[in-house]
Amino acid sequence: MSWETFLKEKSALATALDLVGDHWSLMIVSYCMAGICRFNKMERQLGINRNLLKSRLDRLVNAGVLVKQPIRENSKHYEYLPTEMCMKLRPIMVGLAAWGEEYLTKDLTPITYVHRNCEGVLHARIYCEGCQNHAEPEEVALRLNPGAAATFVEIVDESN
Repeated sequence: MSWETFLKEKSALATALDLVGDHWSLMIVSYCMAGICRFNKMERQLGINRNLLKSRLDRLVNAGVLVKQPIRENSKHYEYLPTEMCMKLRPIMVGLAAWGEEYLTKDLTPITYVHRNCEGVLHARIYCEGCQNHAEPEEVALRLNPGAAATFVEIVDESN
């Protein structure tokens, strides 16, 4: 199946990855969540090309992940603030960072996500809205939704 087909068929994973799946978008989101919200500061700290940063910020603003607002009234300078949609990415960022730390960088990572209240290391968990319990990765299955294209049937059949 082509990437365009995944997007056309409204694959939630493909659509999300299409928006925030590149490394610059995720780094921009993480910086905005950390309070580094001004263009020049992001450009300097990330070491990203101005045009690329502008392009990614515009895309994230247009999608509703960030909101662009003047730093002060009548200012030509803007900051990019995380929206609720952006903050819903926090568990994914925590999980991705924890996975990277465990399997790729070990104890060499410069930053670890911790709980603000007790400083404990954070971990993302899978939560079931049906039984209200946490699910282990091996307990996850795929369900075919009504109207799904036939190409997804094989994916679901193979995974379950």
